[in-house]
Parts: sequence; C-alpha cells; structure tokens
Amino acid sequence: MKTTINLNLGCSGQIIDGWINVDYAFGARLSKIPFFRALNKYVRFFDMDWDDKIFIHDLRKPLPWENESVNIIYSSHTLEHLTKAEGYNLLLECYRVLKPQGIIRIIVPDLQCIVNDYNAHVFPADEFIENLDVLYIDKGSKFKLLLAPLVQFPHKCMYDTRILLSILLKLGFQAQSRKLFESAIPDIRTFEIPERLKFAVIIEGQKKDKSS
Repeated sequence: MKTTINLNLGCSGQIIDGWINVDYAFGARLSKIPFFRALNKYVRFFDMDWDDKIFIHDLRKPLPWENESVNIIYSSHTLEHLTKAEGYNLLLECYRVLKPQGIIRIIVPDLQCIVNDYNAHVFPADEFIENLDVLYIDKGSKFKLLLAPLVQFPHKCMYDTRILLSILLKLGFQAQSRKLFESAIPDIRTFEIPERLKFAVIIEGQKKDKSS
C-alpha cells in the first residue's frame, strides 16, 4: 500500500489534520514536556498554546524524509524567517523529498506590497524598517526583550513574486503565481487562512516527472 506523506512546514498554530505538521519554535519544543501546555495556560509564557503533536525539526537542516517520498509540501509565512541561503537550501530539500508530480505551495509576505504602501505614504520613512518585521519588538520589559530570540521570529529575507517564482523554476519546479484557494491541493479550502494571504506572495509548483 502506498503511503501518503503531506508536510506542513513551519506550521506554528496552523495544524492540518492528517498531515505531518513541522516546527522548531521554542514553544513547540517545550510542548513536548509533560504538563507544560497546562502550565502555559496560567503563566502565559507563550501567547499561543502549541500543539504537542507537532513534529519537531529544524528546517535549517536536511529534511528527515527519503528522496521522492512526499506527496505535498505546504509552507505559509515560514521561508522569510530563514536567511537567503537557508531558505534556498530548504526549497532544495523540498525538491529532493517530493515525488514526481508532487506539489509545493509557498506563501511569504510580499515586499512589493510594503514598498507600494511606503510610496503611497501609508507610513513614513522612519517606520519602513518596522514594517519589514526584521526587528525584535520591545514590549517594555528588559526581561522579555532578553528572551526575544526564543519567542520572536523576525524576518531574515524578503521576497516578491518575481524572485520566489524564479527560485522555484531554477530548482526545476513547474511553478506559477497563485491566488487564495487556487491550488492543485484537493482540500486547500479546509485549512488555508484568508487573513494570512493578504499582501502575500503565493507560488505553487509541481515537481516534473522525469518520464514525461
């Protein structure tokens, strides 16, 4: 019997039933400790209640799946939290583990939208860097700022449609820009969150079948 493996990389709180939901955030790792999730509801060390069923894996390292063993890869607002090189290596790993005709769908914030808002004077120049979300947020507590690297995840690379599409094409995917729910993933409407796709780049690709 053929095994179906679908990966949700950098899942955060977006858990997809029947998929392998992958994350490496500090909260996700702590959720594996017995009673931590119950404790967090009282002390609110994390604003989110991490699911203890999350598969823990550092996406900066090779994916722990065999070549051409995965059917679908979905990743929403994760790639931008890796450096340019780390992001490229992750996409390269995605190509390796996907089966021929396997699907990949990547969603990231659209740098072009931020630039357009700046040019339209939606925000001033001295707020441009803040709108890129590349800084740790000072929440008024030196202790919280000290812990920021563990609980905050600033952007390390920015993308627009042209550059993300060109990367996937370079890796060998047949890829194109997509819209909300426009996808070859059969059950996309059951888990894709419209609010997270506003002002975002959506690129979906398919691994070419070598026999075709």
